[in-house]
Amino acid sequence: MTISKTPQGRWRARVKSGRDVVASRTFDLKRDAEAWESAQRRMLDLGEFVDPRAGRESLASALERWKEQRRGTVASKTLSTEGYALKHLPTAMRNRPLAAIRASELEALYSTLLRTQARATVCRFRNIISAFWTWAVAERIIPRNIAIESKVPKGRGEDATREIYPFTLDELRAVHADLSQHTTQANADIALILGLTGLRWGELSALRVRDVQQLPYPAFRVSRSKPDGQPVRTVTKGGSARTVPLPAEVAAIVLPMLEGRTPDAPLFPSATGSNRSGRNWTRDAHWSDFGRGRRVHDLRHTAATLWLSSGVDLKTAQTWLGHSTAKLTADTYAHFLGSDADTAALARMNAVLSDAGGRRGDALVDNLALSGKRKTEESAGSRG
Repeated sequence: MTISKTPQGRWRARVKSGRDVVASRTFDLKRDAEAWESAQRRMLDLGEFVDPRAGRESLASALERWKEQRRGTVASKTLSTEGYALKHLPTAMRNRPLAAIRASELEALYSTLLRTQARATVCRFRNIISAFWTWAVAERIIPRNIAIESKVPKGRGEDATREIYPFTLDELRAVHADLSQHTTQANADIALILGLTGLRWGELSALRVRDVQQLPYPAFRVSRSKPDGQPVRTVTKGGSARTVPLPAEVAAIVLPMLEGRTPDAPLFPSATGSNRSGRNWTRDAHWSDFGRGRRVHDLRHTAATLWLSSGVDLKTAQTWLGHSTAKLTADTYAHFLGSDADTAALARMNAVLSDAGGRRGDALVDNLALSGKRKTEESAGSRG
């Protein structure tokens, strides 16, 4: 008999697998004991049964096992990011049995985090927690993923974001000239190439001689990445390979570099012939002195804004950048791009102000318009 009355007048339900009792629980009411026993029996028959004793493992212990299993299967940067996020778990929660934690407790934690973190950051934390709970279910430690049931409340916290700060084409060429004069030509050319192709540093570092396409047009085939301090990854940040056409200015630098070199040699090697380090390049190129207050990553933003402002369509720019969606490209760069409607509206406003006697800015506006036209023509010529 699997339902029996205890000396204290309560009802004990036991679940057996063969002759072994695999689960036992006591209830005040017999019908509750029968319902629980029936549910456990059904899960046992379907192969979904989870031994309640497994859930006694502490959250901290299970997390360590999860992280150890992921080591070597995900990027070290991903592990580092997850480790930082998981530090938000309170010590008291870490020391409790995994099966004792409820979705409501996770939601209370999300609410606390929203006081200092952006909602997007808290959502990423929730996704990491959910991935762990999915693993725990697969390991038969707990019967279900409570993190999926938990919801992140709406909040108004904001991340400290870094604005993009692209170069103009004239500024990029001036930086290239400064670097050519004060460092090596190779260092200078790397800045120009990053600013005209939009590659991430890790993607440029991982390029091999064989990754340069010559026909039907010069291009980089970008399929790998080499972040500083990490091994070469056979996937880019965007998750898929792409082809980035080379403007004539870049092709003139890159194509002569292929002569007499083996296909697997790094295209932009360090002094020792290995993949070039971003930290070493910024030091050797004296980027802090000649970068005009920009980050190296702003060279990627420079390429994107030059493409879009020169008439390259959004979908093409998305493909060249390796963004997952055109929306991401538009959201990142739209505020740098004026439209024909903006230009027409500004002309109408200037006409109204001019008719009202406000003529002091006419010459300045005309000069700016002429300068913009010349820059567009120069940019078009550099792509020829």
